[in-house]
Amino acid sequence: MLLQHQSVVRAAGVGVRLLGFPVLAGLTSSALLILAAWVNAALFNELLGQRRPGELAWLAGALGVVLVLRPLVEFLGEIAQNRSGLVVKRNLRRALLAKFEELGPMRSGAGRSGALHSVLTDGIEAVEPYFVKYLSQLVVTVAVALAITVMIGMHSALIAGILLVCGIAVVAIPRIWDRVLAERGREHWDAYENMNSDFIDAMLGMTTLKSFGAAGYYGRQLETQSTRLLESTLGQLRLSLGETGLSGAMKVLGPAVALVLGVGQIRGGSLTLGSLFLVILLSIELFRPFTALSGLWHESFYGISAASQMSALFRLASGDPRPSGEGWGRPPAGDIEFDDVVYSYPEAGQPALDGASFRIPAGAVTAIVGLSGSGKSTALGLLMGFDRPAEGRIHVGGVDPATIPVERLITLVPQDPLLFPGTVREILAEASPGAGEAQMLATLGTVQAQELRTFETGDMNGILDVKVLERGTNLSGGQKQRLAIARALIRETPVLVLDESTSALDSRTEQRLLAGIREKHPGLTLILVTHRIDAASSADHVIVMEHGRVACQGSPGELLAEPGSPWGELVTMQTGREAV
Repeated sequence: MLLQHQSVVRAAGVGVRLLGFPVLAGLTSSALLILAAWVNAALFNELLGQRRPGELAWLAGALGVVLVLRPLVEFLGEIAQNRSGLVVKRNLRRALLAKFEELGPMRSGAGRSGALHSVLTDGIEAVEPYFVKYLSQLVVTVAVALAITVMIGMHSALIAGILLVCGIAVVAIPRIWDRVLAERGREHWDAYENMNSDFIDAMLGMTTLKSFGAAGYYGRQLETQSTRLLESTLGQLRLSLGETGLSGAMKVLGPAVALVLGVGQIRGGSLTLGSLFLVILLSIELFRPFTALSGLWHESFYGISAASQMSALFRLASGDPRPSGEGWGRPPAGDIEFDDVVYSYPEAGQPALDGASFRIPAGAVTAIVGLSGSGKSTALGLLMGFDRPAEGRIHVGGVDPATIPVERLITLVPQDPLLFPGTVREILAEASPGAGEAQMLATLGTVQAQELRTFETGDMNGILDVKVLERGTNLSGGQKQRLAIARALIRETPVLVLDESTSALDSRTEQRLLAGIREKHPGLTLILVTHRIDAASSADHVIVMEHGRVACQGSPGELLAEPGSPWGELVTMQTGREAV
């Protein structure tokens, strides 16, 4: 497992320094158990022999000290394991989150959020027992087994050899099941991951499910998945019980064989009764760490399946690291150019952009239109520097956006913007800490956000103190979009991208909002990604995308005058729908 998932081991920071204290505590605890076995054997010999009170008192006192020290050592060992486990989980979470940041939204966003959630939460929790408890116990088991074998060998080499073989069998037998258990483990993790993803989707989309009357159907799907997960768990438990039975048999067989052989050697005169007591007690201690190791193997087994998912994430090719922005001023603005850009999402069958070339003039309003799946959002992602194209080049004012802190140059407002909880004043101040109250109110007025007063306050001057709940749940869709646009505008970046971020507004409000932006920010490069032809028609420049390519581009009037132009077809299609 360590060889298969070296990237996870490195990310977790597993090493001598991390496991040193848990291993030391385990070795100390085992040493105390061995000492207790020796004291017990000496007590038995004394009771069967001279029964000297002083010797018995000394041995009983020594046994009492051992019995007091061992729980204390185990307690300290648990603390050491917990601290090491916290370090492992912290390191893995940081490494995985850093990997997601390296991948960027375009590479990591293709998977289901529930699957990523499973890896970051339950997956890390499942991996921690393997890296901390199992590995430290493995070291303790090897050291203790060798030490006790040598001790027993000083009395009987035959018994020592047989016990060592039985001990190795306890570890080797589970390996026979490894392949089957690994397959079952992957099936179990996949079943859990899918159910967790669907459950999260159901919680986030409960309103939609209720509105479509599909809550019952989706609930039955979740019930089916939970049954499948239960069957997978029980199937793996059945296999695991078979392995546990054989391993348990070896644990019992070892001391029993030692006893039988010891009795035979006593009759043959090669072993004394006192030595037999010690051999039997040591044989029990020999298998104690093997028993603990077997239990920890089952506890950490699901972590191995989770580690496979983490390894797959670490193996994904990352984009170039984005600049931190330290030492940068505001990058120069200018025309935005796409030149023969080709881009494919991971594991996609065909490119999302296939030789796209267009120019967005600085200081103008440009509309990017096209049917769903035409490549509009992909182009925006590349423009924001979320990834680099496989072929071609992108320039913003003559500079590759992936090489500059593009967030200082471009602000993106998505269709479903994320609003953090707080007052309107706090939300705007997060975007522009130096903005004053007058600037905030002016920006809200530009985006027609004065209607926010209708749900909390009737006073425009009080709008800044309106409280917004997490994700803007106490706002309508249009209010949330307008507040998000105000948050973007107040940053005063040279380029503003509205990606379907006026979709919840009626056409009249949308036109007033766009006109207000053009009036108050005449030098702003405004990019509209929209399905609304009336909004696109008011732009200075239109780019029509189709199947990852640019079908046509130019001013709306010129394109409409061209016979058979894709822009004219879109206008006709939407006009036809509106006329119905």
